[in-house]
Amino acid sequence: MTLDSSTLPSRSSLVKWFLFILTTKFLWLFLFTFLRNPEWNPAFLARTFGLYGGDSLTYYYPVDQLIKTGQYYGMCRMPGVLPVYFPLRLFLSEVQAHEVIVFLQLIFDSIATLLLALIALHVFKSKRAFAATILISCATCFVALRNSYLLSDSFCVSSLITSFYFLSNYFNSTQKKHLLYAGIFLSWSIFLRQITILAIPVMATMVIVYHRKQFRKTFYAGLFLSIPVALSLGAWTLRNTITFHRPIVLVAPLEECMFNLTPELAAIRALIIGMGEDFQPWSKGGGAYWFFNQPLNDPLPCPFHEYQYTTGMKEADLFQLRADYRAISAPSNSSEVHDSLQQSVVLRANRFLIDYKSEHAFQFHVGNKLRFAGLFLFPGRIDDIPFPAMDKMNFLQKGIKAWSLVSLWLVHACALLVLLWWILKREKTKLLWALLPFSFILALSYLGYIEQRYLATSYPFFILLIAGSIAKLKREVSLSAPLH
Repeated sequence: MTLDSSTLPSRSSLVKWFLFILTTKFLWLFLFTFLRNPEWNPAFLARTFGLYGGDSLTYYYPVDQLIKTGQYYGMCRMPGVLPVYFPLRLFLSEVQAHEVIVFLQLIFDSIATLLLALIALHVFKSKRAFAATILISCATCFVALRNSYLLSDSFCVSSLITSFYFLSNYFNSTQKKHLLYAGIFLSWSIFLRQITILAIPVMATMVIVYHRKQFRKTFYAGLFLSIPVALSLGAWTLRNTITFHRPIVLVAPLEECMFNLTPELAAIRALIIGMGEDFQPWSKGGGAYWFFNQPLNDPLPCPFHEYQYTTGMKEADLFQLRADYRAISAPSNSSEVHDSLQQSVVLRANRFLIDYKSEHAFQFHVGNKLRFAGLFLFPGRIDDIPFPAMDKMNFLQKGIKAWSLVSLWLVHACALLVLLWWILKREKTKLLWALLPFSFILALSYLGYIEQRYLATSYPFFILLIAGSIAKLKREVSLSAPLH
C-alpha cells in the first residue's frame, strides 16, 4: 500500500526537519564535549571532540596497518569502519581523521533519524508518528552520545536504520532496487557490529508476510535482499580462509580475540554470567566488580546470595576463589606456584558452574536470562557520559545525567507497554517492527552481554514503536470522541 501524497512531507519540510535534527545532535555533542570532566584521561581523548573507548584501537588500528603494510591484520574485527576511515587517512593524520569521523557520525546519525521518522510515516501512515519519532529521538541522548565515541556503534545504528528505511520503501513501492540498498546497508551494519546479523531473519519474516504466500515474489525479493549480504560475507570468509587457513565467517572466537582472557579469567567470567551476575567490572555492586576490582578489605557485601549457592559452593568458597584468583598474579610467585594456583582456580570455577547448572537448572536457563533483560533495560546507572563524579558535577551536568537515565527507563517501559498493547490488539503487521529491537535484547540477555552501549541497536526502533502507538492512540481517541 503506497502513501497518499497528502501524507508525504514536502521537500522544504524535510529540509527544515533535518536542520532541526542536525542542530539538536550538534548541541548534544557540544554539551558532552564542553561539560566533560577536566580530569578525563588524555589517553582517551582525540583532541577536542573525539573520545576513545576501551577497544577503539581494535577498530582503527587494522585499517592503519592496511595503509602502512597493505595487509589487514584483523580476524577479531570486521572492517566496518574501513569505507569511511580509509579514504580520510589518505589525506589526514590519525588524530585529524578521528575528529572528522566524529562529525561524520553526527551527520549520518541526523540523516538516519530523519529516515527513522520516514519509516514511521510508511508504517503508521501518520504525520504525527513522523514528528513524534523526531522529537523523541532529539529529546533523548542515548544514541547521540555514541557520536562522541570512536567505536562502531554510531555508524552501525545509522546503517541499520537506513537498511530498514529502504525495506519500508520497498513495501510502499515494490521497486526491487530498494531491496538491494537495504541489503547493502545491512551488510555494512553487520561488518560494524555482528549482532545485527539477527536482522536477516527479521527482514525475511517481513518479506514473507508482506507477499502472503506469493512464492515467486517472495523468492525474488529475498534474492535481491540477500545478494549484497552473501557477496560481502562470502568475500570476507574467503579472505579469512586464505589468510588464516580456516573459514572465519564473522570474527574469531572470543578466547582468541580477548588477549587478556586467561584460563582463570575465562572460567570465573563464565561462572559469574552463569549465576546471573553482571559481568561488567566497572559496575559497582556487581559480581565482576566484586571479583576483580573491589578491594579485599572493602566492607561492601558479597553480591552473591544464599539462593545461588550449591551443596559444594558457599559464600566462603567464593571468597577463597577470589583471593586465590588475585594471588595468581603476585610477582613473588614461582612458575610452579603460579601454575598450581591457576589450575586450582580454573577447576573450582568450572566445578561450581557445573553444580550450579545442575542444582538451579530453571534459574540458570530462564530466571537469570530474565534478570539480565531487566538489568539491561532498566539499569541503575548510566554509562559513557564523560562527566565528573556526582559530587563534582554542576547542576547542568547532573540534570543531563539524570535525564539520560530516566529517559532510557521511559523509552524501554513504554516500548514494553506498546508490545503488550499490540499483542492484545493482534496488530500482526506492526508487531513485525517489534521483532528487530526485541530480538537484540533477547539474544544479548541470553548471552549475558548487557553492556549499555549494546542497547543502541534497539533504542531507535523502540522510539519507532512508541511514536506509532502515539499516533494510533490519538486516532482512536479522536474516533471515539462524541460529535457536537
